[in-house]
Amino acid sequence: MSLFLICFSAGGQDNEAYSFYYNPVQSNPALAGSQAMGKLRLNYRDYYPGRGLDLHSVFLSYDTFLKPVHGGVGIYISDNILGPLINELRTGAAYSYHLRATKDIYINAGFMASLINRSVKTGNIILPDQVDPLTGLISPSAETISGISNTVFDAGVGFLVSYRNYHAGFTINHLFRPYLNANNYPGSRLGRRYSVHGAAAFGSEKNRFRVEPAFFLSAQDQLILLSAGASVSYNGLSVNVMPFYAFSYDFAFLQTGISYDTGRMEFAYNYNFNPVSSGKIRPFTLSNQISVIISLNNVEKRDIIKAIKYPKL
Repeated sequence: MSLFLICFSAGGQDNEAYSFYYNPVQSNPALAGSQAMGKLRLNYRDYYPGRGLDLHSVFLSYDTFLKPVHGGVGIYISDNILGPLINELRTGAAYSYHLRATKDIYINAGFMASLINRSVKTGNIILPDQVDPLTGLISPSAETISGISNTVFDAGVGFLVSYRNYHAGFTINHLFRPYLNANNYPGSRLGRRYSVHGAAAFGSEKNRFRVEPAFFLSAQDQLILLSAGASVSYNGLSVNVMPFYAFSYDFAFLQTGISYDTGRMEFAYNYNFNPVSSGKIRPFTLSNQISVIISLNNVEKRDIIKAIKYPKL
């Protein structure tokens, strides 16, 4: 089973699960504002490059901590191009309440509301009467196809606990299990996604050298995805290794990446590949991911907030 089928099945698996900490607002609303300063994130990812499948994802989000609301707020928009015919646009907002439970333990509880629009690019549909059986030329069709679009409401909840340099979270996405197709076709219904994640940060005295291990476990319909790895940083330059394994599909792949943090901006590139490629069915290169993270404003630290470090994964 390929990454294409895992990510873009008819039911619509969530591709943000494959880059959890680069899509924090969409992955777990409790992460909103958890890095203290406001963060603008831009993320592009392709799937099966060179195969001509036209599979891409573009993600943009902003989140920050706001003292008047005692927590973090965030917004996101993502555009998933699922081939030449289907486009899926998601947008939403999240709020995370930050609570200091003890001297070293902080608890965040988040809620996210989203809109999902799935549309069909009818202009790219080629009907049988358009194809000349002798020349193969494509002519305009005598049949007119009206635009097909469906917009649904969705929601998710999440929790985060942080203790010193450790944090762990739990989230439930797609509480209402919306149908992505207008005719409520059973195969188009989004399954609830249950996720558990955690990470730690270990650094030298001045944090010039850092090691950040992390894990992620997700269950959605028949897909159970497990990943665990680490990033190692020195003076802003970081490298990471993150193996993934998809249970039921019996499919494994590896992510390697590099990032550079200037303090105000971070640039990252991740490469996902199949080290045991079997040729045409499972090619070696699965996807490329490019990310830019911009710090826009500082937040004065108070007891109500515990700024955590996201692993560079």
